[in-house]
Amino acid sequence: MSESLIPLESVNAIEVFTGGKLDDLLARIRAEAVTLVPDLSTVASRREIASVAYKVARSKTAIDDAGKALVADLKKQTGEIDAARKKARDTLDALRDEVRKPLTDWEADQERIEQERKDAEERARAEAEAARLAEIARKEDEIRAREEAVRAAEEAERKRVAAEQAERERVERETRLQAEAAEKAKREAAEAVERAEREASEAKERAIREAAEAEQRAKDAAERAEREKAEAVAAAERRTQEEADRAERERQAAAEAQRKADEARAADVEHRRTINRAAVAALVAAGLSEEAAATAITAIVQGKVPAVAIRY
Repeated sequence: MSESLIPLESVNAIEVFTGGKLDDLLARIRAEAVTLVPDLSTVASRREIASVAYKVARSKTAIDDAGKALVADLKKQTGEIDAARKKARDTLDALRDEVRKPLTDWEADQERIEQERKDAEERARAEAEAARLAEIARKEDEIRAREEAVRAAEEAERKRVAAEQAERERVERETRLQAEAAEKAKREAAEAVERAEREASEAKERAIREAAEAEQRAKDAAERAEREKAEAVAAAERRTQEEADRAERERQAAAEAQRKADEARAADVEHRRTINRAAVAALVAAGLSEEAAATAITAIVQGKVPAVAIRY
């Protein structure tokens, strides 16, 4: 009895994977698979469903294995072709170099001759440029000497004029300082009288202001004490309310945590029940009676079957 839905040994792997026949093959397998009308009422029908599903899986494995074998064969052929290509490249590269060697040697000799000619021309240009730069440097030295003599004469004249200007400024500064000293003495005397009168007036105003400030401070201290008392009472009431609110929040959080834990336990129980039912159904599909399958799953869950467990 064939383990796949169609005789895959007659299928050409190259046509399937490179000739566009894969969709046709998959369509044929599907056509064979969906001809079965599901009937879960009998053990035989359930076994037939499991058998068709198994054949679909075996068909998948057979197609995949054929593809792997084709890829391995193509890789081997590709390696042999690459080795031949490399041999051809290496052999013809060597032959090309051998055939061209006389021309290559001649071209190298011509390049050497041309380079020597260029080097000679470059040396001649460098010598001419050095002579030109030396002449320019000599002329620049002569110009700098003449300019230095002119600067020295100008500097001597500048120092003479600066000395005369400094003497005039010294006389003017001494005359101005004498006048400023007299004016300063007169201004300081007037300022001393004005300062004494101002300090007396400020002392009187300060005494009046300090008395008013002391009275205001006493009034402010009384108002502050009353305000602090009211604030303390309000703060105590607020703390009491906050403690009550926090206790209520903690109670609600504990209730919510308990509710979530109960839901999680219920969900886990239902999850395990669903998996257990699926396991029973699988054993029944494999040929066990429903009672025997349920007994086996119960024994596994209770740890009575060594080395066997259900993954939840």
